[in-house]
Amino acid sequence: MPSYPNSGSILDSKTRTGVSTQIIIMVNNEPVGAVQKFSESQSRPLESIKEVGTDGIIEIVPNGATTISLDLDRIVFDGLSLPEAFSRGFRNINAQRMSFDIVVIDQYTGTGDDALITTYHGCWFNKISRSYNAGDYVLSESAGCDVEYISTVRAGEAAALSQGVGGGRQIPGIKTDEAELAADSGQRRGALDFPGLISAAY
Repeated sequence: MPSYPNSGSILDSKTRTGVSTQIIIMVNNEPVGAVQKFSESQSRPLESIKEVGTDGIIEIVPNGATTISLDLDRIVFDGLSLPEAFSRGFRNINAQRMSFDIVVIDQYTGTGDDALITTYHGCWFNKISRSYNAGDYVLSESAGCDVEYISTVRAGEAAALSQGVGGGRQIPGIKTDEAELAADSGQRRGALDFPGLISAAY
């Protein structure tokens, strides 16, 4: 298989760039439809450990839980408001009583078991905005969600275990860790409470 001589990237007649037309957004096994933008943000607070007598940082450690948020834009389509399109039985966020899951299927590497499936678990709307504009007759809505945790799988297992499927690039020296694989695939909420952290070496 030919590769780009400097970077090692695969270079052949296939399209290698991820494109948004390969993405399906689902809630309760129903496609949402008419989504214009879907943005994910993940953040984790870190503490830089310093010491007297050392001109520099001696270690960086996480000091809080990872937070995940989503921002969504959708055209008002099929007579459904944004919450209704997400299979919710309300229009206004003060009515939300139960969390929900959003499933994003990336079919770049194929369909079925070859697709990359990311699930945003325990979503709560934190904002909804609607705009009515005389200059643009098309109605649109925006929303934000806070997410309890996120998981990504391919064929029911951590995505890293099937890296290279569907003609994707395989990194021979990929470094896998049991705790990271479990957290990435949603079997754990995080990896730091897994035993053996202190002795872990990379």
